[in-house]
Amino acid sequence: MTAVKGSKQHRMVVVPYRPLYKAGVFLVFLAAMVTFSFVTYEYGMRQGLALKVAVVRERDQISVQLAEATRLIGEMRQEIADLKFGGEIDSRANEEVRQTVESLQDQIAQFQEEIKFYKGVMLPNAQEKGLRIERLDMVGTNVPNRYKYKLLLTQVVDKHEFVQGGVEIALLGRDGNTEAALSLSELNEAQTDAIGFRFRYFQNIDGELLVPSGFEPREVMIVARSSGKNGQRLEKKFNWQLSGG
Repeated sequence: MTAVKGSKQHRMVVVPYRPLYKAGVFLVFLAAMVTFSFVTYEYGMRQGLALKVAVVRERDQISVQLAEATRLIGEMRQEIADLKFGGEIDSRANEEVRQTVESLQDQIAQFQEEIKFYKGVMLPNAQEKGLRIERLDMVGTNVPNRYKYKLLLTQVVDKHEFVQGGVEIALLGRDGNTEAALSLSELNEAQTDAIGFRFRYFQNIDGELLVPSGFEPREVMIVARSSGKNGQRLEKKFNWQLSGG
């Protein structure tokens, strides 16, 4: 072969022409890529599935724990409610017992006072015998300035015979800046100044008083007079104090 001057010569390699070989190499490469992609996909799926299973399991555990905690909270709330209710019942029962005891004590004191009163009337041993102004009770009403009174007269004597006479009631207090005294007729138009009585052992005298507006009661004056040869005049003051109705 004749060399050509001025140009660089390259060695030429002659290879056989095999188109099926190239196609096979391409197919092998393609298969390898598909296999790699499938393996990667399966690995990812398995990892994702395992993670999902773990998440679901953890969620289920948390749900169980939450349900248990909710149940415990409900039981604790019920116990607290029971304790509070029991405490309220105990307090209420204690209060009822206390009120009952106080009521019984008041009744016992009242009975003792009544026994003492009846003993004093039926079996007198007091030095001062005769007519006595024993007790006065004042009670308010639903009408403003209107009050009910109950006056108790007794007779302490060795031999009980009928005693009779009259009793006067007056109200002492202030009318504005002035000291004033109101008679029974001024406090009750239907009542005279004297209320008659006649009894052997004791007598309760009931009535009502209508106090004028602006008048401030301070005391109630009771004057009792018995008739006969051994007639007496008694005078006793009671502080203005209302008792339970």
